[in-house]
Amino acid sequence: MLKEVEKMKKGLLITTLLLVFFLTTGIASARVFFRLGVFPPAVIGPPVIVAPPPAYYPYPDSYYGPGYYGYRLWVPGYWDNLWTGHGWEKVWHPGHWEYRP
Repeated sequence: MLKEVEKMKKGLLITTLLLVFFLTTGIASARVFFRLGVFPPAVIGPPVIVAPPPAYYPYPDSYYGPGYYGYRLWVPGYWDNLWTGHGWEKVWHPGHWEYRP
């Protein structure tokens, strides 16, 4: 009786592990094709989720109105000598936008 219960537990464990393995590999591949003789192939894929288009809410004029950032100036990039752990090195500082009132 005990041996039969142990065999059933072992069989149930193996079946569960195989089921989990096949389900995870099917999800990971995202497309599973079954070909069974003369029948047309059954395509099982991920569920199709249709999301609504993103809503666009414009900011009020007073939020980002004219003059919010003030005067914008492009500062060009330049080379500079900088002390690093390896000694003095020539380093490129990239350009950026600078905002001034």
